[in-house]
Amino acid sequence: MKLPHYVAGVSLGLALAACSGAQNGATSMTLPSAPGAGGITHYSAPGSSTPNADKGQQLTGAHKATTALILVVNEGAGTGGTISEFAETANGNVAPSSVISTHTQPFGIAFSSKEGIGIADGNINSSGEFGAETFSLTGDFLTGISCFPKPSSTRGVAFDSAGQLFVSAFLPEGGRAIDVFKPGANNCAKPKRTIPDVGGVAIDSNNLLYVANSTTATIDVFPSGSGAMEAQIGGTNTGLVAPGTVAVDASLNVYVLDTKTATISEFAAGATGNVAPIRTISGSNTGLSGGNGFSFGLSVSKRSGEIFVSNPGSNAILGFAANATGNAAPIQMIAGSATRLSDPLGVALAE
Repeated sequence: MKLPHYVAGVSLGLALAACSGAQNGATSMTLPSAPGAGGITHYSAPGSSTPNADKGQQLTGAHKATTALILVVNEGAGTGGTISEFAETANGNVAPSSVISTHTQPFGIAFSSKEGIGIADGNINSSGEFGAETFSLTGDFLTGISCFPKPSSTRGVAFDSAGQLFVSAFLPEGGRAIDVFKPGANNCAKPKRTIPDVGGVAIDSNNLLYVANSTTATIDVFPSGSGAMEAQIGGTNTGLVAPGTVAVDASLNVYVLDTKTATISEFAAGATGNVAPIRTISGSNTGLSGGNGFSFGLSVSKRSGEIFVSNPGSNAILGFAANATGNAAPIQMIAGSATRLSDPLGVALAE
C-alpha cells in the first residue's frame, strides 16, 4: 500500500527534527520498559497498514543510538517480518531491547545516523507493495518505496554518507539492478540512477560501493556517483565461490561471507584482482552453516572490529573477535527462545 504523502512527511519531519535536537545537546532518550523485553516493543495489529508504536513514545534521538546496537532483520518464516534491536554486548538467550514490525518479510538491513534503519523488503508480487522501507530507531515508520517492478525481489540495502539509499534487486526475467534513491524518497519514487549489478551491498567512508555478486563470484567496486565498475576482486586465489554479503571496516578492509563455503574472508583495503584474502574464518567451530544466497547477514563494528553474522539456519547472531582466524568459535552468540529471532537474514550495527 502507499502511505499518504502528508503522513510520511510529518513522521519524517518529526524524526529528523528529533535527530537534530539530539545532536545539539538534547538529553538522552529514556524508553519505558516492555514486559520481558527491556524496552519499547512495536507491533502491527492484524490488517493494519503501518506499524503501531506504543503511546507516549519519545522521538528524541530517534536516529542516534545512545548505546551501540545490533539491528537484525527477521524474515519471520512466513509469520511476518520484524526488526530486532539488541545491545552490541548482548550474549546468550536474551530478549531484544525493542522489536519493530515491518510490512513484509524482509531480507536486508542497513543503518544511517541521518536516515535511520533501511530494509529491503524481499519478494514483491503485487502493485503497491513496498520494496524498501525506513524506520527510526524507536520504531516509527518513515518511508516506503513502492514502485519496483512486479514480480521482483529486493535483497540488499546500503546508505551512503549523503543519506542516499541503494537498493539491490532481482528483476523480472532475470534482470538485475541497484537503484539509488535520494534521501527521504517515498511512495512511488523514481531512482536517481541505476547501477547494472546485483548482490549484497556495502558502502565505505569514501562512498565506494561494494557488491557481492554470487553469479560471477566477484566483489564489484563502483566509485561514488558512478555506475561504471572501477575495480573487481575475483579469481581462483580469492577463494570466492558464491559471495552473498559484504561489509567494510573502519580501515576500509573488505569482508565477504561466502554462503556456498560458509567462509568469512577479509581482503586488504584497496585489494583488486585475483588476490588472496589476508585471513579467513571457517570450520566446524564457527557455527557458520545453514545459509543460502543472501541468507547470511554480515557487519563489522567500526569501534571494536568484531564481526557479526546472522545465521537463519540456527536462528542466531554470531560475533567473532576482531583478530579471529581459521576455525575460530564465536566469542558472542545471541540465540534461544527469548531472543525471538525468526529467520534472521540481515544484520547491521548502529554505532
